[in-house]
Amino acid sequence: MITLEKPANEAERLQSLRKYQILDTPPDGNFDRITALASFIFKVPIAIISMVDTDRIWFKSHYGLNVKQIGRDPGLCASAILSKELYVIENAKEDPRSLANPLVAGEFGLRFYAATPLQTEENHNLGTLCIIDKHPRTFTADERDILKMLGDIVMDEMNMRLSVRETAMNIRDMAADITENLKSAVTNIEQGTESDVVSYLKATGFYMQNIQNQLNHV
Repeated sequence: MITLEKPANEAERLQSLRKYQILDTPPDGNFDRITALASFIFKVPIAIISMVDTDRIWFKSHYGLNVKQIGRDPGLCASAILSKELYVIENAKEDPRSLANPLVAGEFGLRFYAATPLQTEENHNLGTLCIIDKHPRTFTADERDILKMLGDIVMDEMNMRLSVRETAMNIRDMAADITENLKSAVTNIEQGTESDVVSYLKATGFYMQNIQNQLNHV
């Protein structure tokens, strides 16, 4: 069994991964188009968007491979997230990092692997966009730049979805606060004196203005 090193910020990295709520979600056309495009651009049979979980590597999109996940130990993606740089193996049969890997030595026959880490603004590598071939090949500087850009697109898509989800939660919480405040206002109006009502309506006005200010920043 291969024992792989884990990132120094592993606990924080896993917490960040959970925040995106992407693990075990259904197939998605936007991500599938990215892996299909990567396969076409680099002329490789396999392209994967992977998320490195506690003890598994889960595939959000897997073009050319009918597998949804693999164990973390044999997965090269687990090694690729240890650095913010691209992780490239041009000939796995000759690279000391992959000689003992079962994906290389076994029936799968992996020979070429290139991955760009999917990194958050907090420098947490959640997984990779990787391409795989069963033949050795040279990976040029221009190709490395293209793979990096495609990985950035994956992260942009993930961040957009996270932002939409957080915005929806904020609006839901604000709506609940408004409802509760209006209920309190009605109760105080029914039970209070005229001066009490005026004071409470003023306070309610300030509260509603604060809600409006928050919505302007959503």
